[in-house]
Amino acid sequence: MDSESCICDEEDKQKEAGDTISTLGMFFSPLGFDAVQYILIKLTGSLFGANLALYCLAAFFFGLYFIFSGYDPITEIRNIILSIYNDKIKHYFKR
Repeated sequence: MDSESCICDEEDKQKEAGDTISTLGMFFSPLGFDAVQYILIKLTGSLFGANLALYCLAAFFFGLYFIFSGYDPITEIRNIILSIYNDKIKHYFKR
């Protein structure tokens, strides 16, 4: 096996891991998974504790997704803001 195909296999595995982690992050998001929430309420004794646990778990998996997928959300948000600035705000003040 040559080194180039090995690199592609590693990238594919990382993308697949990123997709799996993203799916888990969406599953643990406390936006409708009542069974998990009910169990956590029973374990923690409060709704706040259950929600906090689910939000932390979702944030953890989304963080792992960004790491494994190579996607940089900060750069993307910066590019969107700069695009809006260059397209709309700069042209508005040139008048």
